[in-house]
Amino acid sequence: MTTSNGQPPDFSARLDRVEALVATNSEQIAANATAITRLEGAIAANARAIARLEANQAALSERVNIMAERVDTVSESVNQISRIALATLQRIDAMQTEIREVQTDVRGLQLENRRILDILQQRRDNG
Repeated sequence: MTTSNGQPPDFSARLDRVEALVATNSEQIAANATAITRLEGAIAANARAIARLEANQAALSERVNIMAERVDTVSESVNQISRIALATLQRIDAMQTEIREVQTDVRGLQLENRRILDILQQRRDNG
C-alpha cells in the first residue's frame, strides 16, 4: 500500500530515523573535527617540545664531551703530579740518608775534637 504521494506508509517514520541518524552523524563529525583540531595542536606542541629536547640533548652531549676532555686533562695532571711527588719523596729519602751520614760524621768529628782538646788540656796541665 502507498500514500497519496506514492510513498510507503512507514516512509515518514523511516525518514525521521534517517534524519536522526544524519543529525547524530553530523554531531559526531563535528565532535571528531574538534578532537582532531585538539590533537593537531597537541601534536604541534609535542613536535616543538621534541625539537627543544633534541637541542637540549645536543647541548648536553657537547657539555659531556667538554667534561670528558677536562677529566682527561685532570687525569693527566694527576699522573704528572704523582710522578713529581714520587720523585720528590725519593729525593727527600736520599737527602735524609745524606743528613744522617753527615750527622754521623759530625758526631765523629765532635768526638775527635773532644779527644784532641782533652789531650791538649792534659799537656797544658802537665807542662
